[in-house]
Amino acid sequence: MKAKDELPEQENLETKENSNDCLTSCSISPTSKNGSEDDDEEKEYELDPEKPKLLIVLGLSLTLPLVLIEIFYEYGSSVLIDYILIALASPVQLILGRPFYVRFYMGLRKKRVFTISTLVILSTTVAYSYSVIAIITGQDIRFFEASASVLTIFTIGEYLESRVLRTTSESIKKLLTLKPKRAVVIRKGIINGKEEEEQEVTINADEIVVGDIVVVKPGETIATDGIVIAGESSVDESMITGESIPVDKEIGIKVIGGTVNKNGYLKFRAINVGSHTVLANIIEMVGRARTSKPSIQRIADRAARYFIPVVIGIALASSFYWLLAAQASVQFVVTVFATVLVVSCPCALGIATPMVVSLGVGKAANNGILIKGGEYLEKLATINTVVFDKTGTLTKGRPEVTDVIPNDDDGTNAVYNKSDILQLAYSAEIKSEHPIAQAIVRKASSEDISPFEVSQFNAITGQGVAAIYQGRKNIFVGSPGNKAKESSDSRRQHYYQIPARLQSKISELESEGKTVVGVFTEDKLAGVIAVADTLRDNARSIVDELKRSGKEVILMTGDNERTADAIAKKLGITSVMAQVFPQTKAQEIMKLQNQKRNVAMVGDGINDAPALTQAEVGIAMGSGTDVAQASGHVILLKSDLQDVVYAFKVGEYSLKKIKQNLAISFAYNSITIPIAAGLLYSLTNSLVLTPALAALGWIVSDSAVFGNSLLVRRFAVHKQNVIGINRS
Repeated sequence: MKAKDELPEQENLETKENSNDCLTSCSISPTSKNGSEDDDEEKEYELDPEKPKLLIVLGLSLTLPLVLIEIFYEYGSSVLIDYILIALASPVQLILGRPFYVRFYMGLRKKRVFTISTLVILSTTVAYSYSVIAIITGQDIRFFEASASVLTIFTIGEYLESRVLRTTSESIKKLLTLKPKRAVVIRKGIINGKEEEEQEVTINADEIVVGDIVVVKPGETIATDGIVIAGESSVDESMITGESIPVDKEIGIKVIGGTVNKNGYLKFRAINVGSHTVLANIIEMVGRARTSKPSIQRIADRAARYFIPVVIGIALASSFYWLLAAQASVQFVVTVFATVLVVSCPCALGIATPMVVSLGVGKAANNGILIKGGEYLEKLATINTVVFDKTGTLTKGRPEVTDVIPNDDDGTNAVYNKSDILQLAYSAEIKSEHPIAQAIVRKASSEDISPFEVSQFNAITGQGVAAIYQGRKNIFVGSPGNKAKESSDSRRQHYYQIPARLQSKISELESEGKTVVGVFTEDKLAGVIAVADTLRDNARSIVDELKRSGKEVILMTGDNERTADAIAKKLGITSVMAQVFPQTKAQEIMKLQNQKRNVAMVGDGINDAPALTQAEVGIAMGSGTDVAQASGHVILLKSDLQDVVYAFKVGEYSLKKIKQNLAISFAYNSITIPIAAGLLYSLTNSLVLTPALAALGWIVSDSAVFGNSLLVRRFAVHKQNVIGINRS
């Protein structure tokens, strides 16, 4: 099969030619250059089932009589029988053999002499040609049934392979069907050159542009990504994220193209269209991942590169041994030569890894987990250290203000009350997107507090925010300790020192796992605000599961040590990296790697971009519609920690199956090649492996690899049973 045409962006590598060579006669139709993009994409994954079926019918109808003649008639007894043999064998050799001859010729043109087609062509051509010469010269030796059987069995085997391998394209094909063809948008009509009122217009979905208002009725598929501007509904996102429970949508919430509106009327503004949508990015990532190679496959490829010339050498050496040293008959020598070539077909070796990678990546995508390449699927199985960012990863990412404490440094009345402190903090944080800032903004808004007009807003990474209000007064919101360190004027540092009474309260709050920020104005501490983020419900169980699997779990956070230790204690985490700024997270990951650790970093996918990129595997959680921007090697479309464990399990199981497939392939060739070369005959003086039996053995070997690979698909489906799953 022309697999390099079947898969997007596939590399044109020599080793891939060998694995693709197994399947060419049952090809996937190449992408058409005409027609719509959608049609091209769908054709790219459509098999042409009729051609191999006709070849199989032809092969069987001509090969079976050849086998019967071989059993019941003595060669050379009748000229008519010889003519019948040639008449039956020639169409098989020319028609069923044609794909192999074409591939062999194409290989020669590309200076790739040693391909799988080389083995088939050499074995069948020698058998067929020798039989024709034997008839012409009056000898009683015929190999027509051997050459025809090999070609017919190979054609059947390739057809069965193509049927099985079709499952590796199902994930992308399924995603392609999610794209609606039509959509309803609201646009202004023009009549007699005058712009009329807005009206609903049905257009092709690919004509939607950013900013269009799209209307979706109950039961309809959402055409593109957008933000709801009117209406309420629940949306089935299971086809994208794997989440079976419909997700409620209201004004301001994002919707994903390809999902299904269940029961309400929605209007949304398009924000991503065409190749920039979540669905398009998923299709691209899955397609790219299916063509990438893990390192274990590169090892197999290097072995396969030398495999075929070695096999040809073994076939020639065995033939010369039996002909010259053992003085065997020419019939026996030809049998040995053809059988060694046929039995050695390394199709199983060529597909042992790609099929597992394709199935693993595809099924993970169906469950809302995008793995960007086969190399990361393999690396997931080698991780021994998992580093979690705190906010939005182990916590729900929506902190709330729990305490507002004025600074009464003299133990009497404070200068600023709670409302004053919230107003100051609100004014400084209103432009910030940090989760703590948003918590303060929500709290102040809920108490109907109005912010000051501010200027010179400045976000200081890892420290806090500063601003100017009322023309000249300054505000700083951030860690109280950072503000004291910030001042270069030793005479003024005492203004930033925290009174003992307040420090005691801060320590108490931090020991509860809360984050405390100071609110400063006019170079004085007005008070502090405590913010707490709720841990995810399954955070502790996920940490425990990772630890049981032998992985060390580390908490990385910008919080101080007291707060970080309190949270880590709740989670059962003993290793903590506290007060780590965003810009230094990657350096901390590198330090772990320098200790010979294989590190996975789990973060939000955007703020943690450098650390995610530095890790062997970066896992971006809850990226939602920001798939294209996320920096992780593995992207979790849902904010579900269970998917972190699931990703590791899929990687471990896939690598296990790859190793088993390679073991099956190498074991098969290690056993059958010596037998084909005549080892059993030299020991028993009777047992000989024929080319037809060798071709059947090839099917058995490939079937074992296919069956073992398909277990990955079965494994990936049963996501709810991932924890503690035990499959062979």
